Amino acid sequence: MVKRNRVTLIIISIIFALALLVVLPINEGILGKKGIRLGLDLVGGSHLVYQAQFPEGATGEEKARDVDRALETIRHRIDKYGVTEPIIQKQEGGRILVQLPGFTDIEEAKRLVEQTGFLEFRGVELDKEGKLVYLSGYLENARSEFFNEDEDGSRIFVDNDGNPVVFVVKDEEGNLDYIDEAGNPVDIEELKQTEEQIIEQLTPWSPALLSWIPARGDDGTQLTGSFLDEAKPYAAAGITGTETGVSIRWNEEGGEIFDQIAQRLYGGSLYLSPKQELGILLDNTLISHPWIRQPAYGGEGAITGNFAPEEVNRLAILLESGALPMPLEKPPLYEEKVSATLGAGFIDMSLKAGLIGIILVMLFMGIYYRLPGALANLALIFYGAAVLALFKLIPVTLTLAGIGGFVLSIGMAVDANILIFERMKEELRLGRTLGAAIETGFSRAWPAIRDSNVTTFIICGILYILGSRIVESAPVMGFAVTLLIGVAISMFTAIVVTRTLLRLLVGTRLAQKASLFRIPAGGENV
Repeated sequence: MVKRNRVTLIIISIIFALALLVVLPINEGILGKKGIRLGLDLVGGSHLVYQAQFPEGATGEEKARDVDRALETIRHRIDKYGVTEPIIQKQEGGRILVQLPGFTDIEEAKRLVEQTGFLEFRGVELDKEGKLVYLSGYLENARSEFFNEDEDGSRIFVDNDGNPVVFVVKDEEGNLDYIDEAGNPVDIEELKQTEEQIIEQLTPWSPALLSWIPARGDDGTQLTGSFLDEAKPYAAAGITGTETGVSIRWNEEGGEIFDQIAQRLYGGSLYLSPKQELGILLDNTLISHPWIRQPAYGGEGAITGNFAPEEVNRLAILLESGALPMPLEKPPLYEEKVSATLGAGFIDMSLKAGLIGIILVMLFMGIYYRLPGALANLALIFYGAAVLALFKLIPVTLTLAGIGGFVLSIGMAVDANILIFERMKEELRLGRTLGAAIETGFSRAWPAIRDSNVTTFIICGILYILGSRIVESAPVMGFAVTLLIGVAISMFTAIVVTRTLLRLLVGTRLAQKASLFRIPAGGENV
């Protein structure tokens, strides 16, 4: 028994030492090199929740797959901007949660997330005679039908910067409607004035005011970013100097669709016209419109031009991170910002409250239970180090509610020790030796400790599951996670650590002093 207890003590000491190396220094531990991840309510930042818009008829499996892909796309996009430890999670009902610590400008945060949009490819609309269709063609003739009647998709018209000016769509009755990006009707007279202003600023080869229609394969499938596997910037030595561009690679299906579109748009190597351009649009904004220079590409190609290095990098990022499988509904379902000043105040108050709580608990245990209470306090120190180490390594995002869960679990850890000590006192009063009292006290207290903690685990699980389904999920989930981890570690410290420390007293002079165990002196065999 003594030898086994020593081995257990050595293991506990090693675990404690490793935990301290992970925890200290608090900002970046010696092991793991991680700091504690703090939630938005503690450090400030932006909290957004978006609703995904799925195509009609999408199955549950398809929706789940699309949301998972969207999460990776948004995460990749935000990582490119260097946001520290963002939280991007899916929620019930096709919702996507985005938390950006330190990003307190809510409008800028929305632009950052929403720019991670729907990537699609479009060609220029041609009339029956094969001529280019401009916005003026729709406005002057007050048309009731599209020029290309084979394509029922929306028409997008952009300005010189590629920003959308107006959308022409068919309503349920087959009439043409002129709407803005939010779906609101556009006044035709105001639209004509806008058209005149754009014409005054037209530049050569400008894509402005052209009618852009969906680029589709032979089977009608539109070419979108979901078919794009990779987009990488490159620079190579050329005849006229360094040539820059973006190399792209499609998946198998995307390569076939792209080649079918290229076959239709290709007009010969010497004749360049907007008819040969393939528009690349991200969230309805035209970001590039390269010419198709060959009838087939075999799944790979390159966008070339007089690009500056930063332009090439930006285009590659937009192509890759813009490949969302579905658009997001705007405005977001929920948006909140927490100032960094308020967050710092929360941290200060939380630390003070936690420290005061721990000191009071340790004082109570030391005064009321004396020597066992002092050992329980040592176990409590081990508990704190182990829990904080796990918070860093998992990592757990510590919110204000999460700190509350952590402090509550400290009380529950002491509660287990109280049950054990009271059982021990009963055994000591009956005249048992300290060794026998320790073993009997632990064995009799264990069922109550086990059952109470199991019910707490169940409640934590319910809180976590239900919390993940609500918009404001961080406080609920944070409380559930920290409480669950804390209670699990508290069981270990109470049953293993405290017991091991008490066993060290067996056979020592301290074991003969009944007053140290709060047992009235009077002949009891301690």
